Amino acid sequence: MGKFLVIISFGFALTSHAQGWIQLENFPSTARDDGTSFTIGDNTYCGTGLNGSWITTHDFFEFNMVTETWSPIASLPENSARQYANGFASANKGYIFGGINAGGYLNDLWTYDPISDLWSVLTPMPAAGRSGASCFVIGDTAYIMGGATATSQSLSEFWAYSMTSDTWTEKNSIPDSLWRAASVSYQGKGFLLFGRDKDGVYKNAFYEYTPSTGSWSSLSSFPGVGRTYSALAVLNDQLVCFAGRDSLGNSYNDLWEYSPSSDSWTLSFNLPSAQRRGGIGFSSSSGFYYTTGINLNNVRLTETWKFSPLLGLDHLNSEAISIYPNPSREKLTVRLSLSHEKFAYRITSVWGEIVQSGESNFDEAINIIELGTGTYFITIQTESMTSTKKIIIY
Repeated sequence: MGKFLVIISFGFALTSHAQGWIQLENFPSTARDDGTSFTIGDNTYCGTGLNGSWITTHDFFEFNMVTETWSPIASLPENSARQYANGFASANKGYIFGGINAGGYLNDLWTYDPISDLWSVLTPMPAAGRSGASCFVIGDTAYIMGGATATSQSLSEFWAYSMTSDTWTEKNSIPDSLWRAASVSYQGKGFLLFGRDKDGVYKNAFYEYTPSTGSWSSLSSFPGVGRTYSALAVLNDQLVCFAGRDSLGNSYNDLWEYSPSSDSWTLSFNLPSAQRRGGIGFSSSSGFYYTTGINLNNVRLTETWKFSPLLGLDHLNSEAISIYPNPSREKLTVRLSLSHEKFAYRITSVWGEIVQSGESNFDEAINIIELGTGTYFITIQTESMTSTKKIIIY
């Protein structure tokens, strides 16, 4: 049977879909991607990266997350420009590790004192220079993992740096060799998502690290294809994952939320702007911020955006909604125990492509006979709520 698909306007859903994002003051310097950041208190410090002239940068700027304004700080020394570096912080100092520039792969470590507005050099990692590593901080220790060197496009090395004693210790390897994976710490544990392995495969695996045992455990994989260049951050009691690029060169503007308590993923609100990758993501208690990056047309950006749950729709309680039959072949029915109002829906492939959309009523069947077999995601939206669930068509 030939496929024929009619796309229906979402109506109110498209308007509400963008309500969780607002655009803020642009990054106050040249457009770039592959920069880095660290956060001290209410301030996040962003810099480095590759600009539109393919030149690595060394300037830095402070973003105050209370006033949501930018101001310049001291730059790294000019000969220390770089991209693909790691940023992390203690309670009162920031750190920049590694990366790459015209001189090659870097293993140096710099620290920034916001009181004196000065950078100084610390002990370099006692290993080969690397770029595109991942990093999270637990206590006074920064953990650096993966990345690429001059002789390997993807590493499984795992290093711990003590910010108290300025010393490095090599740990047992991470679960896979990963370049440009996303990472963050939350409640005393580290989280590692995505990355490209030594064979060039883009991964969607998700891991948790427990420092007390030095062990890694697998969590629910990201419900889509593997990526690189994504941002992972903590927002209240959730982790948020945004943007990135897959193995086919597709970039994304989707925001996903992960619940550590239920080990589950939920699709949230897409950024109401172009798909992108390689930007800088960070968060406060009020929202998730994303600045700079590069879009699908390889145009580097200065945009700064903020996502806040207070600006968006309330998430639908996943226990209140049911979709049946699932798996299904021809029809789906959505049932909501709390309401009988009309809803808009969209069905997306695992690559994020919208394959069907429209409006329906609860307890009214949706015809899916034109879709091929496989795994999809259906997002249900009303004027006051949204929820995404996985469906299987056979």
